[in-house]
Amino acid sequence: MEIIVLVAILTFVVGTIIGSFLNVVALRGLTGESIVLPPSHCTSCGNKIKPWHNIPVLSYIFLRGKCAYCHAPISIQYPIVEFFTGLVMVACLFKFYPTVTALFTFICCCGLIVMSVTDLKEQVICSGHAWFLIIAGIIYNIYLSFTQVAGFGNFEMNFHNILALPITGSIIGILASALVMELLAGVGKITVGKRAFGLGDTFIAAALGAFFGFKAFLIMLLLSVVVQVGIVIPGFFKKLAAKKDFNTMISLILFFVAAAGFAYADNTGLIENIFVCLIATIVLLAIGIYTCFRVIKGMKEDSDLTILPFGPAMAVGAFLWMFLL
Repeated sequence: MEIIVLVAILTFVVGTIIGSFLNVVALRGLTGESIVLPPSHCTSCGNKIKPWHNIPVLSYIFLRGKCAYCHAPISIQYPIVEFFTGLVMVACLFKFYPTVTALFTFICCCGLIVMSVTDLKEQVICSGHAWFLIIAGIIYNIYLSFTQVAGFGNFEMNFHNILALPITGSIIGILASALVMELLAGVGKITVGKRAFGLGDTFIAAALGAFFGFKAFLIMLLLSVVVQVGIVIPGFFKKLAAKKDFNTMISLILFFVAAAGFAYADNTGLIENIFVCLIATIVLLAIGIYTCFRVIKGMKEDSDLTILPFGPAMAVGAFLWMFLL
């Protein structure tokens, strides 16, 4: 038990150090600066940050959230990202150790954290960050495919076996996940003249599809919608009730019920058949598109409805799927 605790602590510390680097990647991705040069510096006074001023989490506490030189406030984002990355690294280690999946899952999580930061700060998803994840997902599934083929011994090259390879699922996941997001975004374009989701969300969808395949992405997307709606649902439903927009309320409830049913069926193996999965996906997508149409229409009529960037919700949905399902 003592060894496990020590490993967890060391893993967490390493994770916070990586989290500090992720802050740099996110912020310099927005400014266009190199992640290597110049060295870490205060964005207010420009002074270089000393190593003892850059200890993850602890330095923020000791400095009381202010620059050691000019005393300008330091964003709470820094310790939050560092602390959360440490927790994620511990979760990856203990859930997936000793497989390569632990490493690649952590890489995926790091990418999602970076893109969430940029989306929350500037509502921007850097394409370079997304492409890094897409390529990493493809490499991961190539590795899984290689081990799967090697495990068979004499691998027969036929349609069924090729379709069952992880790399095939990865490629299908990239294309299908991106297509679904573009279809949903198109609903907004048609109804209110603007995309329901940004192009960055499509990149995130493609990255998740590259890592985990299309079916897993659908579950993550459903969880993301629940997370997103859960944040704004009290005020949203209050406005719907005040306007007596029962059609939108019913469509939202129906979508949640259908999403929960899909997740339960997938988790219990009820939709392993590819044709049943396809039909269930089409039904769920149809309900989702209609619900998006109703919600976007309501947003057009009531500009006071505040919708947060969807990228962080997608990240939370992915975390929930990876660690709880």
